[in-house]
Amino acid sequence: MRDSIIEHLEKHKSISGSQHGFVRNWSGLTNLLINFMEEITKYLDSWYLVDILYLVFQKAFDKVPHCRLVSKLAAHGISGDY
Repeated sequence: MRDSIIEHLEKHKSISGSQHGFVRNWSGLTNLLINFMEEITKYLDSWYLVDILYLVFQKAFDKVPHCRLVSKLAAHGISGDY
């Protein structure tokens, strides 16, 4: 299923440059880390104090109602039997 979604998104050029989750060799985590480090570095360079709080959203997609997820995928032209 994942490969079909990626193929569809690449074919229709639906992936922006800031999207990392469906891009080969990139992940959502790399996107978050890059943005996070840029912001923290900016604050530290300006001599601001920075506190960091880590939260873990484990198995987020297991909590998403699948009918809603399928509906959103269909709205983007992704459908079929998987």
